[in-house]
Amino acid sequence: MSHTDQDQIQDLQVRITFLEQSLEEFNKIVTDQQTQISMLERAVKHLNSRLEQVSGPDIKNVADETPPPHY
Repeated sequence: MSHTDQDQIQDLQVRITFLEQSLEEFNKIVTDQQTQISMLERAVKHLNSRLEQVSGPDIKNVADETPPPHY
């Protein structure tokens, strides 16, 4: 192999190493985000159930509300 071929091989190896490292970092980011999304989904469900418990007859459903006069 010529020196140029060796340089190209080394460059490709460096690029592969960089891509592998980037992939691992992105995977961790996605995993962390999924954990946060799951936690937020649970919190929203909990808040919705609490809202249903405390809402009385005076509280209307959002769909039943009329828009404010400035609409």
